[in-house]
Amino acid sequence: MKKNILRSLLLVMVFLFTISCGKKNDTIKIVFLPNETNDSLKKSREEFARIVQEATGKKVEIVTTTDYNITVENIVSGQSQIAYIGAEAYLNARKRTKNIEAVLTNAGESGTLKDALYYSFIAVRGEDANKYRSGDGFDLKKIKGKSMGFVTNSSTSGFKVPGSVIVKEFGLKNTDELLGNRVFSKVMFGNSHPGTQVLLFKGDVDVATFAIPKSFTIYELVAGKDFNSGATYKVKKGAVAPFGEFAGKTFTVIKSIPVYNGPIVFNTRTLSKEDQEKIKKALMAKSTTDNPHIFSNKKSKVRGLFLKENDNVGFVETNTAWYEGMKNIK
Repeated sequence: MKKNILRSLLLVMVFLFTISCGKKNDTIKIVFLPNETNDSLKKSREEFARIVQEATGKKVEIVTTTDYNITVENIVSGQSQIAYIGAEAYLNARKRTKNIEAVLTNAGESGTLKDALYYSFIAVRGEDANKYRSGDGFDLKKIKGKSMGFVTNSSTSGFKVPGSVIVKEFGLKNTDELLGNRVFSKVMFGNSHPGTQVLLFKGDVDVATFAIPKSFTIYELVAGKDFNSGATYKVKKGAVAPFGEFAGKTFTVIKSIPVYNGPIVFNTRTLSKEDQEKIKKALMAKSTTDNPHIFSNKKSKVRGLFLKENDNVGFVETNTAWYEGMKNIK
């Protein structure tokens, strides 16, 4: 009698588990970093979700966050099946679980991984740039004693990469030492790249580290060469929030550091192999590359998730080995 009861209970548990797994797999969740959660990219997020939904025939939900750590935790735990995160965040996630796989990234101008890069800036307000000059360039040692703004301590281009450069400059052991008072008089976090730029414009910090997307529409280059040290950018009139109130404000790049483009990642434990292949194929399709809400050129009135510098640009396949090579360009 007891054996029959136990057997029945076991069958019920297996049945319920099977049902719950089936329900989970009926919905695919896509989580985005804080930088991609603003209103100007709402249509881009919706288009990305639509492409996934049409490819798989499943319901797709968009998950937005206001914290980098929450985004990473969401994909690592399997609550979301797809994420767009930074290179450093991906490598750290891989240390926690091998269920996370980098699948695609946006190609460089060549249409390959060779130049699939963006840039991390160490920047100051334009009017203060001369304080950091040395000869024809800039001296990072002059940021000592200043107040510093980072994005978040888990951000690739807003902390990890520029932090490593500063650590080397001042002979520190690691980036943890940047959070004390050995180098800076004060450290603040903007929690997103736009938030950190606002800290700089408001005068809350003297120096800030962040990245601006190549598809940016809020700035115009007024001096120097795009994405290089010495470049000065000005906020355009009519810029989207939170930059509208800072029209005319400028920042100057005192150090520009190349960073690998962030990956589209899958949680391979909670996303079936079949769906993975369907989604990859759909995202690499010409219809996606030509979608201005995903890939937009600088002259486009629509802002996409990525800049389409030419017809070569679209998603290309990538993997963990490629991202592990990032240390070679720092």
